[in-house]
Amino acid sequence: MNSAGRNIYPWAFGTSFLILTLLIGFLIFNTYKLEDKNYQIGQLNLIQNAYGAAVMDDKIFPGGNTIFQTSLVPCLSIWYKKKHTGASDASEFAQQCMEPFLKRLRQEQSLDSIFQQIVQQQQLDRDLVYLFHFDKLEVYDATVNVWKAFYETASDNPAGAISGRLENPGLNNRVFELSVSDKNPFPYRFTYSLYVDYENRGWRIFQQMAPVFLLSLACIAVIVLLSYRTYKNWISQRKLADLKTSFLNHMRHEFNTPLTTILISAHSLIDRETNKDKREVEQLGLVVERQAKRLKAYFEQVMGSVALQERPPKVVQFPLNQLTQQLLDELRLRYQDEIEIRYEALLPDVEMKLDEDYYFSILDNLVSNAIKFNPSDQKNIRFTWQLTQDQYCLKVADNGSGIASNERSKVFTAFYRGRLSGNKPGLGLGLYYIKSCLDRLGWTIHIEEKPIAGTIFYIYMGNAAFNGKRQD
Repeated sequence: MNSAGRNIYPWAFGTSFLILTLLIGFLIFNTYKLEDKNYQIGQLNLIQNAYGAAVMDDKIFPGGNTIFQTSLVPCLSIWYKKKHTGASDASEFAQQCMEPFLKRLRQEQSLDSIFQQIVQQQQLDRDLVYLFHFDKLEVYDATVNVWKAFYETASDNPAGAISGRLENPGLNNRVFELSVSDKNPFPYRFTYSLYVDYENRGWRIFQQMAPVFLLSLACIAVIVLLSYRTYKNWISQRKLADLKTSFLNHMRHEFNTPLTTILISAHSLIDRETNKDKREVEQLGLVVERQAKRLKAYFEQVMGSVALQERPPKVVQFPLNQLTQQLLDELRLRYQDEIEIRYEALLPDVEMKLDEDYYFSILDNLVSNAIKFNPSDQKNIRFTWQLTQDQYCLKVADNGSGIASNERSKVFTAFYRGRLSGNKPGLGLGLYYIKSCLDRLGWTIHIEEKPIAGTIFYIYMGNAAFNGKRQD
């Protein structure tokens, strides 16, 4: 897959996730609006029926009709005449009439006791609060067959409030809006509303919707997690596929080079059989030997990495210092002319449970890399011990080319070859093999972030108290 195809994937995921989030958000919002609209609708219906039975034929509350007849109706007659004669103070007069009328309604109202009685009789929630609001008053003009407004106020205007302490009246908590008509002394009608709700309505609805809301968030989180894991796995699979392709191409080249060299050398030996020069034959023999060793090393690397996945570690208790000294002595014999191996003994010695073959492979690959990726004429590698937080740490420092900071998290990947490896022969399995052996032993490895020169590895082993005992 090309880079353009790879870039489409995160964009497609991001767009799909955004659309899904918006869709879920839209559904939750509409669910909230529906819950808000129908919240406590059963209680509101009970209140409406009970209020109608309590008031019966009176106006607003028992005794309200008397207040209308004595405080409001005389004003309506005067206002009606002013309106027909076009008096300029008609609107001001209406306002002056309504203020004492509404004030008297508030003073003589029995709505508080009626509402409490309804709540108690119907066994409603005692946290409910209410608001009675006088909305408007209209007078019928028979000459033009039109209802003309005498007084009108919005539901959120406290000037029209008769009783109650609900602060946020609205369509969703309105129990009813009633219009009452009367023909005495001439047609007029007034409209008032009853609102009932909880003071913390929004929070109650949110608590009621909390399971849906939390479940939606959980689903989004799971989708994001699964999508992220899928994307990461896809990236890993792509990297692994590219890595395998690169490995096969590289391995074909690496195996082909020594094989071709061996074949050419063999043909040269055959061609010179009748007139062979001993020195030339020795040189060709050395070439064949070097290339055969190179092939052998590649073969051992590949087979070793395969065998590692199949063989369980054979953990045995060893004296750590003694075993390390012994294995490094073997490596000195193998690489005697290629690198100087220095070792500072661990004193006192300590017993450690480990697999000897794994441990040797770790040390061998570290030394081999210190030789291969080192342009210096005087190659050296140094092994020293540190004790950190009850763990024994083997510090391995070389004077090679080092590892680029942006590659330190990748160098332990199978078949990975850093840019500093250049044209050096190899399959990119050395550090991968080291990491695999360490994982099998339960050990860890870290790379020094800013070494003065070369590369510094820290191998952290299990603590001695758990694995064995000191040898004084």
